[in-house]
Amino acid sequence: MITIQNIKNIIGKTLKSGRYVCEAGVYAEHTFSGEQYYQFGIYKLGDDPVGKQTVVLSRITGNRYNPSDHTAVGKYELFCMGLQSCTYRYLTKQEIENPNTLIGHIEMVMESTEEFYKNKNY
Repeated sequence: MITIQNIKNIIGKTLKSGRYVCEAGVYAEHTFSGEQYYQFGIYKLGDDPVGKQTVVLSRITGNRYNPSDHTAVGKYELFCMGLQSCTYRYLTKQEIENPNTLIGHIEMVMESTEEFYKNKNY
């Protein structure tokens, strides 16, 4: 299990898209107990508000839903809550420990999220 030191220092970091991390922490509730999260404020895509979005970092390595997924072995999962299947990324411990690299991966997850909403058929 991984623990990111000074997780709160990521609050206020701004992505290239102009969005910023408004909250970060560790879930205490049972379902996501121990998972780390990065929350972004309300986002507007054109005239449509998307709402707050949360990027989650799993602190346990591997794919808990598909243990035979060899791309996940020894890696941590980063994804946007509610859009896990189209935004997930697997990261090494070294990628997570470097704050600039972690922000870069969070940005890629958020770009995938924005791409999903741009192409979503209502």
